[in-house]
Amino acid sequence: MKAVPDSSRDIYREVLTIGRDIPDPYIRTITLARIAYEMKKAGHPAYKTALRFTFSSIEGIEDPILVIKAMVEISKYLHAASMGDMAKNVLHQAYEGSEVLPEPIRDSLLSEITLQAIAIGQVDDAAFYAASIKNPEKRDDVFLAIIKLFLREGNLRRAKNLLDAISSPDVKSQAAVEILREHLKREEFATALSLLPHIENAYWLETAMEEIGRKLRKSGVHPGTYEKFINAAKELSERMGRNLVTSFLSGLIQEDEVGFMAEVINSLPSEDRLDVARHIVKLVLNNPGKLRDLLTSLNMDAGDFDELAKFTMDLLLEEKPRESYIPLVKWIGEKTEDETVLVKTATYLAKLGELEGATLLAKPIEDPYLRSLAFGAVALEKLKRGDIDGAIDAAREAHDREWGSWLMGEILIRVLRMASGEREETELQESARKHKELRKGLGH
Repeated sequence: MKAVPDSSRDIYREVLTIGRDIPDPYIRTITLARIAYEMKKAGHPAYKTALRFTFSSIEGIEDPILVIKAMVEISKYLHAASMGDMAKNVLHQAYEGSEVLPEPIRDSLLSEITLQAIAIGQVDDAAFYAASIKNPEKRDDVFLAIIKLFLREGNLRRAKNLLDAISSPDVKSQAAVEILREHLKREEFATALSLLPHIENAYWLETAMEEIGRKLRKSGVHPGTYEKFINAAKELSERMGRNLVTSFLSGLIQEDEVGFMAEVINSLPSEDRLDVARHIVKLVLNNPGKLRDLLTSLNMDAGDFDELAKFTMDLLLEEKPRESYIPLVKWIGEKTEDETVLVKTATYLAKLGELEGATLLAKPIEDPYLRSLAFGAVALEKLKRGDIDGAIDAAREAHDREWGSWLMGEILIRVLRMASGEREETELQESARKHKELRKGLGH
């Protein structure tokens, strides 16, 4: 024990004497506890005397609530003074005293007691005290704090065992994600996967899926490992009504890693590739070069490629066409044999004034309805550019008697509107849809 000069001894004893005379019993008790701590820290032998005065002072507190609060504070200073067993005993006495108090003060005090138990490292006691809290919100907050302490200590198993004690789905989800993060640090992916059903909050589930993806990518596991997580993301997406596959892929994929993206998709069973590819297309849609690199690297049969091409073109047509996508759109049109995709690629090129390319993609189309739409897009663009004869010639490329007639009628009306100074902005799709419904109603 560190020696204390005589002059200091006098100071400590004088402070202790004055502290005993503080009139307010609660403040006096806390002050004496603090004096005892300072004495113990300084190696003053009278710290035990200060402790006796502290416990005697508690008896002068008439308010039972303040008695318990004082005991909680005393336990803090006892712990700081390396008197852990005594701190634990005092805190347990505070718990026993709180049990006889009415609500809601009882729960409020129990929360303080539990948090203090956590602070002094008495985690088992903290869990025991927390279970006595009747208010679910307060109880859940305390259990979350206990779980975080278990995690700091590296006791992941005990942290996971407390999950079922939490009643709020939101708090339980947050706690599960905290535990999951620790397992990810250890690259314990199977355990991380088992925690996903405990996450019922959409925000925390999206967070978890993204963090799992990011960690999987950094760990360098074989892409085949991702299949389990993608399947889990699909199942959870159905349960939550949220697209969790995208969250997972957002963490897994970085935009400049197109080869890795394709490797992930190609490692999946063939029946799953299209769905996952759609999600990744969305992630790289704003980069035409990377999007093309992705599409050219995928191992897909013709049917799946056409579906993916259709999906991609629909996304592109929702936005204002950009010239930077022309090489990609031409490549899609050259690779596909699906006439619906050809219409979409021809339409995209036509809107950008790539009329020769649009015409080349439209010519192989045999379905009368689709052919009329493709050449209709070319005709409209020529009309907008003042090329009336070219627009009429394009309309004549719709060889079917009925659909050719329909397209010619639409173009001729637009010629007249343009001649009268009207600016024609409407597309042909809506008119084509109505005409198709008319034909269907007539049994054609």
